[in-house]
Amino acid sequence: MRDGLSLLDAVEQSVEKIVAEIPAGSRVAIVAFESESSSLSEFMMEELSGALFDHGIEVADRQNLEYVYNELGFQMSGDVSEESAQSIGKFLGAEYVITGQLRNIGNTLRFFTNVIDVEKATRVSVTRLNVQNDSEYKDLIISLASEQYQGEVSGFSQRNQAEPRSAGEYFDRGLLFFSNGDSVTAIVDFSEALNIDPNMIAAYFSRGKAYFEEGDYERAIADFTQAIRLDPNYAEAYAWRGSAYFIQGDYYRAIADLTQAIRLEPNDAEAYAWRGYVYFDQRDWERAIADFTQAIRLEPNEAITYYGRGIAYSAIGDYSRAIADFTQAIRLDPNDALSYFERGYAYFTQRDRERAITDFTQAIRLDPNDARAYYRRGEVYVRQGNWELAFVDFTQAIRLDPNDAHAYAGRGEVYLGQGNWERAIADFTQAIRLDPNDAEAYAGRGIAYFVIGDYYRAIADLTQAIRLDPNNADAYNLRGRAYFIQGDLERAIIDYETAVRLEPHDEEFRQNLEDARSAQRR
Repeated sequence: MRDGLSLLDAVEQSVEKIVAEIPAGSRVAIVAFESESSSLSEFMMEELSGALFDHGIEVADRQNLEYVYNELGFQMSGDVSEESAQSIGKFLGAEYVITGQLRNIGNTLRFFTNVIDVEKATRVSVTRLNVQNDSEYKDLIISLASEQYQGEVSGFSQRNQAEPRSAGEYFDRGLLFFSNGDSVTAIVDFSEALNIDPNMIAAYFSRGKAYFEEGDYERAIADFTQAIRLDPNYAEAYAWRGSAYFIQGDYYRAIADLTQAIRLEPNDAEAYAWRGYVYFDQRDWERAIADFTQAIRLEPNEAITYYGRGIAYSAIGDYSRAIADFTQAIRLDPNDALSYFERGYAYFTQRDRERAITDFTQAIRLDPNDARAYYRRGEVYVRQGNWELAFVDFTQAIRLDPNDAHAYAGRGEVYLGQGNWERAIADFTQAIRLDPNDAEAYAGRGIAYFVIGDYYRAIADLTQAIRLDPNNADAYNLRGRAYFIQGDLERAIIDYETAVRLEPHDEEFRQNLEDARSAQRR
């Protein structure tokens, strides 16, 4: 007499036990099955799905499993924890989740199924059966391994090809559309699911994400709010609603929601990262860095989190740590143009001009339409005295962004360096028109006016530069020279004294002051 059941008889008996122990009309999700091969696991999940469907149980479409695993940050595996299984089931709108195993214990196979109540997080059904480890089973393994097995079209498979009839079936199809990037059609199916079952939490949550993807944050917030109303402990819904509030600029609500998401799920790296960006926008650098650091501890392979922390470190002047974070972001995502740009700027502030040029050049290669990268590289060329390359970069920045005041001011500086005073004045004038608070543009135009002998306009521009930047020692010095040339020694001395006070070790400033005092004594 054989020891155990055939494999398919074991499937049928386990399904009969499950059906007897969960309410009629329940929706289940088969989230994992552990066996000696992935092809056997797929076969077992298909057989269980078909048998459950034949007994009137709705089974969540397994085509969505890979997407859900990725969204939740889980590894696709036959061995999942009960907590992970519960999270997957919740995402799929299932009331119960099923996991299974088929273990080889010698002459016999041991077949297990576990059923978990998603809401209560309790195990409601367990099946343990012995299965024959016979020639039929071995032939099945060989067939699956060689891809010769062609499963019969079960009622379950036919259902996947038919027009949806239940809320769960509309939800499954909507999730499939959404995972393939079709948010608009997904919204239609999620809405149909909610028309049939107005209490389907997963449909509210997924439709909220689809609205979020479409940039309709008001509707997204409304759906996340409804999901939270139905399940006050839905951490993901709080996190997504907080993200939507953040994008809308409602920082108070964003922080409240993301903090609640973290309280409910302390290991949610994404919630920490989002809250870090909220604090960043509020210029609360220390809290931003703390949240980004926690997000990195929980999920060390997200380039965007290193990028965010790097920006925060740059904001507080800690460029060494900023460079380290941008470097890590680039290692994780070598095509991240923004991290190259920001690292280039950090190198620039540290006067490492060669590395800055290298990074700005790479940023431009990855994103040829980034006007900022051309402008910043042009700035480095100016510091090197390479007027020709600086001119090319500033001109390209202006072509890409005709409203970039800084690029006009930069090119004006190039014209100053080349002695082309009229064009310098024209570019500084355009920079001032675009940004009336650009102190450097006023100072640059003041220099050009001074050189061509228009001291009245030079004094006017330098006065405006000083008003906008009271610590500009060069502007005080040059205005002092203009006053000196005009014979206004009193004003010249006052300006020279201010320049020396701001830059006490500058020999030119001290000499100009001495010359003015000597002239006054004569």
